[in-house]
Amino acid sequence: MTPALAARIAYGSLFTLAIPAALIAWSMRLDRITRLPTFAPTPIGWIFVVVGLALIVSSMLALWRIGGGLPMNAFPPPRLVRRGPYAVLGHPIYLGFIVVCGGTSLAFGSPSGVWIVTPIAAIGSIALVLGYEQHDLRRRFGTDATRGPLSLPESNNDPPSIRDRCAVSLRLFVPWLIGYELIGHLPVHGAIDTMSEVERLWPTWTWTTLVYSSGYLFVVLAPWWARDNRTLRRWTLDVGLAIVVGLLLFLIVPAVVEPRPFDPYGRFGWLLALERADGVGRNAAFPSFHVAWAVLAAALWSSRGATAALLAWFWATLITIACLTTGMHSITDVLAGVVLGFAALARSRLWTIAIGGAQQIANSWREWRIGRLRIINHGGYAALAAGVGVLLIASLAGTNRIGEIATIAIASLVGAGLWGQYWVGSRTLQRPFGYFGSVLGTSLAVVAFASLGRDPWALGAAVATAAPWVQAIGRLRCLVQGCCHGAPVDGLSESDGELPRGIAYLHERSRVCRIAHLRGVPVHPTPLYSIIANVVIGLLLARLWSLGASASLVLGSYLVFAAVARFVEESYRGEPQTPIIAGLRFYQWCAIVMLVAGAVISCIAAPAVPIATVPTGTTIAVALAIGCLYWFAMGVDFPESNRRFARLA
Repeated sequence: MTPALAARIAYGSLFTLAIPAALIAWSMRLDRITRLPTFAPTPIGWIFVVVGLALIVSSMLALWRIGGGLPMNAFPPPRLVRRGPYAVLGHPIYLGFIVVCGGTSLAFGSPSGVWIVTPIAAIGSIALVLGYEQHDLRRRFGTDATRGPLSLPESNNDPPSIRDRCAVSLRLFVPWLIGYELIGHLPVHGAIDTMSEVERLWPTWTWTTLVYSSGYLFVVLAPWWARDNRTLRRWTLDVGLAIVVGLLLFLIVPAVVEPRPFDPYGRFGWLLALERADGVGRNAAFPSFHVAWAVLAAALWSSRGATAALLAWFWATLITIACLTTGMHSITDVLAGVVLGFAALARSRLWTIAIGGAQQIANSWREWRIGRLRIINHGGYAALAAGVGVLLIASLAGTNRIGEIATIAIASLVGAGLWGQYWVGSRTLQRPFGYFGSVLGTSLAVVAFASLGRDPWALGAAVATAAPWVQAIGRLRCLVQGCCHGAPVDGLSESDGELPRGIAYLHERSRVCRIAHLRGVPVHPTPLYSIIANVVIGLLLARLWSLGASASLVLGSYLVFAAVARFVEESYRGEPQTPIIAGLRFYQWCAIVMLVAGAVISCIAAPAVPIATVPTGTTIAVALAIGCLYWFAMGVDFPESNRRFARLA
């Protein structure tokens, strides 16, 4: 057996045997140690399994016969395949894999498989596509290689084809329906009913259900009313953003609505009863997607002219009012839906503001000299991140553990510094810091306290819950210093050509100018990507903490989510000092290791996280001291010295 053949067999075995077996074992273990809504095994799951396997097998055969190879990223087929399942789907094997995961979970009645493992398998597959495959396909076959029948319409003035209109409907409505149904069936602990007592006194007009239900047709027909591809493309991205944000709010905000009672024998009462049949609307009401969809659909209908706009917005208003007259939603739900819809429509403007702010911060370097000492302004972001981190960890783990928390903060700083020295330290980069070194230093400190008999779980979970906020603030320092910067955006296909494609670094002190030599070249704002991802992760972990989840699940979730985000982010980075190993950037491999570690940690039985407390004066004082330490380490240096650790820039 040749080494090349052995490598292919090992690679194939990893994805066809090892990973599925690991996911099954993960589901079985989580079923025993987590508290999730249970359900009976259903034969419907086997139908999904058969469909998913058929899709996987037919896709593999297409790659073998037409592409001349097997579905292996490390050993990809030499020819691009556009036939068979690939004539309709861009990544049918991953889709089949997710369908099999979900079907197996349903067939065996595994709640963890449905609510945790399958979604993470889906997120991981998407990350692999975004973080590696799409870049590889474009490199080997050109920028059109990632386009398919279900791709976004081209950004031009041509009338959309029937295929494009159908593709938009499938891209939007199917994922939304799946997410809505899944999240809507999750129990909401600590639920807050958004309907006020005054609203409960209002009458329920069952006949207005006709208007309420017309919203489905209003939205489904909207893509068929678009005048040109550019309009349909923008609308698709607007709606996609609304779907993602809305579903995240369902998960994060513990809001429900108890619909008002009604007379099922009244006019069209049967239709209102049908609307309330599965009970999903109770848990998936804030924000009201009915309203958000109406706003978004009206915007697309309006592209046909003034008369169409008047009629569309009139009908969207009626649908919005019907959400209240049918008792299906509260005023709070409706207002949130309005905000979601219009915010999604303002996507381009919001991104322009965000990218403009990122560029302004990226070129805001300031420094002050005191003799041989230099104080740099970006150290303030590091100080703020560290101080906020100490306060959050102390509030979550307990203010009585402030000594351990301070030690962990120092260990995190030392780990980041040593990691940076080992991997990228040089005469040019005398004092770099590395995120994975911070994770390693923190982990060693927590383990050390565990060996001394201290409870590691509450501390580890608190650090994990605070970490996204610490990193989000710390990324502002990255913008100023120019570390963690993106690759040039030229030549890469962006999601929407109308959006600003990158940020330009102009300050001579920035690493982008000094090391990467990309002064004035638009690059991906990867620190901004990281900030957005960490805010989402932080909100999800905060919700997990509020639910009293096990500390191991909170800690494991952070490692998994952060690893997925870093894997994708890293693919857009452009630091020349980062080595490429087997086609992946070094930190992508680190992210994979961290993901596996997170999954393993989540399998450990651990106590529930404690109740959060209010920081004390001592906690605040320690947070200030740690903040000053971080500022000195990350924002103060000796620019004339050539000694190791002397210079930051």
